[in-house]
Amino acid sequence: MNLAADSADGDLLSEADFVEAWAAHERNAARLAVGARRLELSGLWANDGSVSVTSWLRHHCRMSNRDAGALVHRGRFLDKFPAIGQAACVGTLSAGQVAALQASCPASVEPVMQAQQADLVAIVAPLSVADTQSAGQLWRQRAEALVELPEPVEPDRQLRTSHTADGLIGRFVLDEAGATQFATAIRVASTWDGSDDGRSNQRRSADALVDVCAFFNANHNRGGTPRNRPHIEVNVDGDTLSSSPIAWTNDHAHLGSTTTDAFLCDCVIHRVVRAGNAVLSYGRATRTVPADLFRAVAARDGGCRYPGCDRNIAWCDAHHIQFWRNLGLTEYENLVLLCNRHHHQVHRHGLQLKLLPSGEVEVTQPDGTTRISQPRGQPAKGP
Repeated sequence: MNLAADSADGDLLSEADFVEAWAAHERNAARLAVGARRLELSGLWANDGSVSVTSWLRHHCRMSNRDAGALVHRGRFLDKFPAIGQAACVGTLSAGQVAALQASCPASVEPVMQAQQADLVAIVAPLSVADTQSAGQLWRQRAEALVELPEPVEPDRQLRTSHTADGLIGRFVLDEAGATQFATAIRVASTWDGSDDGRSNQRRSADALVDVCAFFNANHNRGGTPRNRPHIEVNVDGDTLSSSPIAWTNDHAHLGSTTTDAFLCDCVIHRVVRAGNAVLSYGRATRTVPADLFRAVAARDGGCRYPGCDRNIAWCDAHHIQFWRNLGLTEYENLVLLCNRHHHQVHRHGLQLKLLPSGEVEVTQPDGTTRISQPRGQPAKGP
C-alpha cells in the first residue's frame, strides 16, 4: 500500500473524519444488533430451515459463529433496556460503554437496571470506557444490595489434567474470586527478558504458571527441609547417572535427562537399595546444597544470575555450573542462583556458565555469543 499516493488521491481520512466514521460505524452496529433481535423475535429466520437466528446470520451474512453470537447477545441486551439501546443507536454511548454496562448487569440485578437505565445513561455518557467500567462495577455492588440474592454457594472450580508424551494438558474453570487470584499471580510472575525475548504472550503466561507452582513448592510452610524445598519425588536409576539419567516420578511419569539434571542441582537425596520390589535399605537424607552454603551463594548473587532476570532469592535454586551428576563439586565457586525458568533453560539448551573472579557470571549461548550478569548481593566468602 502506497500511503503517499493514496494521500495525493485524497483517499486517506483526516483525524476528524476517521473519528466521525468510527462513530457512524458504532451507531450502525447498534442498529444492526437491535435488528438482529427483532429478526429473532419474528421467527422469520426459520423460513429457510435455519435452526437459530445465529445460524441464519452465519449463512446469509457470512459471519463467524463468534461474531453472530456476539451480535445476537448484544441485540438482546439493547432490546431489554431500551434507554441504553436508544443511546447506542444515536451515539450517546459507545460500543465500549455498552459492553461495560452489559458486563455489570447479571440476571439478578436486571430489575434494578430496568428501573434505573435512563439515569445510568446520563451518568456514564460523558465518561471514558475505563471509567464506565468502574462506574458499572460500583452500580452492580449497590444494585445487589437492593435485591434478594440467593444464598452464596461454594465456588464452582474445576481442574482436569492428563499426561501426554509432551507433558501435561488440561482445562480449568474458576469463579470470579479464583480468576482474580489467578490473573494477579500470572501478572506478578510474568517476566520479560528484554528485546531478546521472543516468547509469545501465551508462552510467557505458561512460564509464569510454572514459576508460581515452583515458588509455592520452594516456600510453603509445611513440613520439610530448612528451606522448604520442593516436595517433588523423583526416582533415578543410579547406574545411569554418569550418562543419561533414567528418572521417573511417583506417578510413573518419566522425566528427560535435562529436567532431571535441573532437579538434582538442589535437592534432598535418599539412597534406596532395592531387590525387585523390596526395599533393602533407605539411606539417610543428604542435601546436594547445604543450607549454610546456599545462604552464602544467595548473599553473593542476590537472586537469579541469568542476564536480565530480576527474580529474587525466594524464586531461585542453586545451580551447579559443572553439573552435579558429572561430579561437579558442591562448593561456593561452582554454584550460582537461577530462577526456575532459567534453571531449566540452561539445562535444556546446554548453556555454558562461568563464574568469574569478580563475581560476574558469563553465559555463553549455543551460537557462541556471551552475556554478562552482575552479582546483586553483597560479596561473601563460601564456608
